[in-house]
Amino acid sequence: MTPVRSKTVVITAVLLVCALAAAVFTHHRWSRYEEARRLAEAGDTQGAYEIFTALGGYSDAAERARGLVEEDPALPYRSVIPGDTVTFGSYEQDNNTANGPEAIRWIVLDRIDDQVLLLSADCLEGRQYHHVPFEVTWENSDLREWMNGLFYAQAFTPAQQAIVRTVHNENSDQSVTGAPGGADTDDRVFALSETESAIYLGDEASRDSLGVAAATDHAKGTGLPVDENGSCDWWLRSPGTYGFAAQFVDATGAPSVSGANVDAVYGARPALWIRTAAAGGAQ
Repeated sequence: MTPVRSKTVVITAVLLVCALAAAVFTHHRWSRYEEARRLAEAGDTQGAYEIFTALGGYSDAAERARGLVEEDPALPYRSVIPGDTVTFGSYEQDNNTANGPEAIRWIVLDRIDDQVLLLSADCLEGRQYHHVPFEVTWENSDLREWMNGLFYAQAFTPAQQAIVRTVHNENSDQSVTGAPGGADTDDRVFALSETESAIYLGDEASRDSLGVAAATDHAKGTGLPVDENGSCDWWLRSPGTYGFAAQFVDATGAPSVSGANVDAVYGARPALWIRTAAAGGAQ
């Protein structure tokens, strides 16, 4: 066999192998797509969603996945575990309103049965805890009003709001001086407390991975100061040393129990609990 003929045979064989591999890959994706379609028709939306999502741009898989989420907004969060990063809702972040709001990234802090605690991955706004430097508690603060009012209304669709839990928050006094934490509150969205910061930011690794938060471009545009790394201080809801101070987490991820004057501009990192049960399941 001549060298030219030998080379031609090799090229042909390689092309045949590539064509066969492509055909197998295409058939596999088609089979997975059909499996997901059958699962959806049989009522196994979780299984269908996972396959459609994994298929990405194949056929109308992404569109079908979105359709399942529109019918059941809790669907993407059924299998999440603490430490995962998810998206939920949308809010202006790149400081360009012409392209609409961006999906909000959240860190999964905790999971209890079919309830998941989320903390925004970034500081979404620069906000004062309260507009006047007088004694104030979380119950009557501007920050609480914004989180449960304007932010909640803008960030989530009615279907998404339906899976956000209203939780009863205990607002304990400051752990050192006993500065009053005020009345308990029922919140849909809230800032973490001193106790919650101790639980979730209790060691250096947690402070590095969860406590350090970047400011979005929009947040910087609201006057939020950042350090050389783009990180910012962010509010907790608990009182500081005195009644006109509130606790915060600094740009290194370390909680400050003594706090800062409530009229300072620090980052807002909303937290919330969502239900992951299927529609008609446990509330």
